[in-house]
Amino acid sequence: MWNRIKKGWGIAWHQPFAVFALFLYNLLWGVVLYKLIQSVVLPLLHRYPGGALPGESVRLFWVEGQFQLMKTDLIVPYLWTGFGLLGLRMLLHPALNAGVFYSLRHGELNAGYRFVAGIRKLYFPFLGLYALQLVLSLGPLYWLAPHAAKQFAIHLSYASLGQALLPALALYAAYLFLLQLLFLFLQIGKADGRSALYTLLFAFRHLPVIALAALAVAALSLVLSAAVMVSSFWWAGFAALVLMQAYRLVQMFFKVWAIGTQYALWAEKA
Repeated sequence: MWNRIKKGWGIAWHQPFAVFALFLYNLLWGVVLYKLIQSVVLPLLHRYPGGALPGESVRLFWVEGQFQLMKTDLIVPYLWTGFGLLGLRMLLHPALNAGVFYSLRHGELNAGYRFVAGIRKLYFPFLGLYALQLVLSLGPLYWLAPHAAKQFAIHLSYASLGQALLPALALYAAYLFLLQLLFLFLQIGKADGRSALYTLLFAFRHLPVIALAALAVAALSLVLSAAVMVSSFWWAGFAALVLMQAYRLVQMFFKVWAIGTQYALWAEKA
């Protein structure tokens, strides 16, 4: 397993264009969300009563806000903006995946060319896989949501509620983890020209090794995340800002590394 993880590292190291494309996408997306939230929150903070005003002013502020949310269409433009951004992200995510997986399969081509070629050739199949994965991910909520509502009604404390929901949430998390691995291999198989049936049989046959490799890379990523968070408390100011931005780039490298590790298994066994 460790040999495949090392091979995955080497594969990710030879995909600088894909890593930087993912980094730039996440950076721009973060800036857009920050500006959107800032445009909503800052006007509210300017209108929030200060400490020098009586408590009635604060209660009036919340009553007025509740009235505007419930009785006016003030929130409608923000909802449409949010849904629009969500839809845009759902359209862009398969495109980036298509570029990354095609780049892994065609390492002999120019880095930028193979990334764009992957988007052009695999976008619509990857969009269909993404939509199917989303449906299968949300499907269990049809049973989980009523179960959570029932437990919320009969438990008096958040601690007991958490204990009651823990088994169901753990099963749901395991389901999402396995579903993500299966669809990762479906994308690898699609980029390699294999059928979905062949890819699923391959994934089920090697599922223990696949899961262990994914957990190992995830654990290494978690250790790095913890180290960066601790360092940010020690290095405040500009140094912490530079460290966090560098960490975002490393995060994208780890994402490609995780994919490359599974691709190394595919290249060896398929």
